[in-house]
Amino acid sequence: MRFNYDLLPGEQLAFDEIALRYAQQHPDEKALTVRGLLSPSTSHRTLRIRAIFAGEESNSSLEDLLFISDDNERKNYLRRFEHYLKSQEPFAYFRRSEAQRDNLWQVMGESRVYAMIDPHSAAAQNLLASRGYQLVLMREDENEAYWQLFDPQMHPCFPLSRRIQFIVVLSTPQHKVPTAVMAGMEVGRRVKASVLQRASQAEFLAAVKARYGGCVITGTRLTERHSWPWVEACHIDRRQNEEGGLADNSVDNGLFLRSDLQRLFINKMISIDGDSGQIRFHPDAEIQQSISPYYQALEGQVCALWEAVPLATRQRLGALG
Repeated sequence: MRFNYDLLPGEQLAFDEIALRYAQQHPDEKALTVRGLLSPSTSHRTLRIRAIFAGEESNSSLEDLLFISDDNERKNYLRRFEHYLKSQEPFAYFRRSEAQRDNLWQVMGESRVYAMIDPHSAAAQNLLASRGYQLVLMREDENEAYWQLFDPQMHPCFPLSRRIQFIVVLSTPQHKVPTAVMAGMEVGRRVKASVLQRASQAEFLAAVKARYGGCVITGTRLTERHSWPWVEACHIDRRQNEEGGLADNSVDNGLFLRSDLQRLFINKMISIDGDSGQIRFHPDAEIQQSISPYYQALEGQVCALWEAVPLATRQRLGALG
């Protein structure tokens, strides 16, 4: 009978063996799974990280760095790593290189978050340059920045340029203490606002879509076959919190509106009475004249899906005045 279920740094193990040993050490927890870059305990109710699995093919040969993209509200990578940066709790960390075709993972040992850095920052450039690497911004649009990492021979590390939201620097038993970056460094407000708002938007959209299924004002349904008229989710109260994200991202703060009506609503040219559900136009006569007669016909009508609007949402509409 086997009694040794330790995960020793440097060991090369198949995932099934890792999962078995972990289950023996933590019999009350759910089983480990490997999905993409990271496999933390995914739940918006906890910040715990049980184990991290990172492959060279998506994360470069720099074993103590994690290039994070595609954060979302369920994964909560930003909040989880921040929690572990401040608490300095350890977690299990495993790596696999491109050369490992036999599906073995190297045990990196109990690791900790040493720092978190913005890819745009001088700290990121200095850290990578100290190791002979370059992180190059390939293109940028309004919402996304795409990066390529080049090794000391100027070979690209990623198959294609990729989004990088932030970089996590780890301290592990397998590596020396990281240099060229300050311990405890956190990403700034720009990164937090971008990541947190993007992370929660998909969840918000799905919840609003499931609640209404069509335009609250006209009843226009959103279908898979037709892309027009578009129906989109929007926020009622758009005030920001201290981190630069929306203060209220709950489904109760959302409406599903046809895109043209959404723009009128966001720009406060039309409103919805929180008590009656009637559509109102801005009282300014000049603004009313600038609105097409096609829309003016909606004045005073009750929203087609008003019965689906819950009290909490009606209260938010009423608070807009």
